[in-house]
Amino acid sequence: MKKIQNINSISENLIYKKTVYALGIKCNEENLTKEGYFDLKRISNLRVLDNGFLRTIRNRSNKTQRELSNLIGVPLRTWIGWESYSKSLPFDKLILLINKLNIDKVELYKMIKSTKFTYGKHHGKNRLKIPIDPSKFELVNYLIPISHDRAYLVKDTPQKIKDYVLSDFSIDKNYFKKSGLIVIYSYLLNKLLKTFYIYERKTFLRFPLSNEVKSLVKLGVNLEKSVIVPLLLSDGGEKSNNRLFFSGASEVLHKIWADALFFQYGLLPSSFLLKYKSIFITTHNFSDKVLSKIKETCPTFKTSPINETTKEYLNKPQPSINYLFERPNIEQQTTIRLWANTEGSIGIALDKKTNLITPSLKIACAHPSLIKELQYLCKINKLNMLVIKEDKNWSGLSALRSNSIETAINFLKIGGFIRSTRISMRSEYFNGLDKQDVLLGILELIIRQRKNKTYRTKDINKIYKDIRIFVINKKFKDEEHYINIFKNFNNWSIRVK
Repeated sequence: MKKIQNINSISENLIYKKTVYALGIKCNEENLTKEGYFDLKRISNLRVLDNGFLRTIRNRSNKTQRELSNLIGVPLRTWIGWESYSKSLPFDKLILLINKLNIDKVELYKMIKSTKFTYGKHHGKNRLKIPIDPSKFELVNYLIPISHDRAYLVKDTPQKIKDYVLSDFSIDKNYFKKSGLIVIYSYLLNKLLKTFYIYERKTFLRFPLSNEVKSLVKLGVNLEKSVIVPLLLSDGGEKSNNRLFFSGASEVLHKIWADALFFQYGLLPSSFLLKYKSIFITTHNFSDKVLSKIKETCPTFKTSPINETTKEYLNKPQPSINYLFERPNIEQQTTIRLWANTEGSIGIALDKKTNLITPSLKIACAHPSLIKELQYLCKINKLNMLVIKEDKNWSGLSALRSNSIETAINFLKIGGFIRSTRISMRSEYFNGLDKQDVLLGILELIIRQRKNKTYRTKDINKIYKDIRIFVINKKFKDEEHYINIFKNFNNWSIRVK
């Protein structure tokens, strides 16, 4: 199908509009007659059934069946079959006849406008009544030609049209029974659509979709190693037929995923931000070559046992990010930031003796070797994280965690959370808030607690509410402010007195 550059040019004739592409249709004016009708002679092997027009032609020309059959070089019995026994006649013979008799083509089109057509060298099947005037061919707005003998009826076709197709056309019944979707078997319909219409497909996406990947590209970052694989291991995965997907509620992370695949491999998604329950899913189709290349970096994206024992799972090739240990700092830090956005959370830890809080940064990961690699990656970037155990998990592990102000500041230094990543609606106090804003709000309260004892309390619910108010009312400063304030926390002049 022909690709187009301007989506607006097809906006009034869309067949469908999905998450990535719109498919539009317009009439191929080069294949119309000067009066604006379908130029039917452009369809080879087109046949037409007589609806009385042959008798009309005989009467107008005052000629017998034998004379007319001789005029176009066919046996008399053939003519009789056309006129009396519903045998379909080749359309090119009809054109030859009207040319011999000097009958205007417009007059012919008036004669055949209510007849049926078929396709083939013999008498054909699927005799269809098709309009001569494109403006009256309503069905075209719901059909896509596929293969050489079929047409697909789009999913959102009105039920009235579906009922008409089911009653008047030969369809793939097994496919319809299994999927509820309609594929029509018809050479004629397929040829008609391909001859008289141009299908134009255009993506809605304009890359780059995010600022983050655009900046990484300028820095020469390897997107496969620092973005694609980490996102696959944290919130993505592999499907059948060479498909990789990313899932999650954050739209900005989906944009980063799509950007990375576009700039690294030139790939467009097959679906983008497809809503599924409370999250979105973005999927890409890969060639064997590209998928194999990604798996050279990380052999599998499966991070937990599914329908198998832990032992069986661990005996298979395991996911790994140890390749990052030798990569530039920017790639290591990009991975940490992405993992903190997909699987991370920000909260507080309360010291019950002093009633002072510290930030509690957590990054979920239950895979036994992956969590150690992630911990080491954090360590070499000055983020000291402890492994948290969880007996309920298959591995007995759950996450990395740090309640250190120093780690929180160092996390800010490498960029912190990616902007516009919202905290889950399941969070009692921070639901819907930007993760980075919450971190900054926590740091603001830490300072205020140490300057003003009225902010200190044992009531952790009140503390959470105070932080939420700070965030909603933007009562915090930018990242550089807190990086400078906490530059030398051990000698900080406003520590607890």
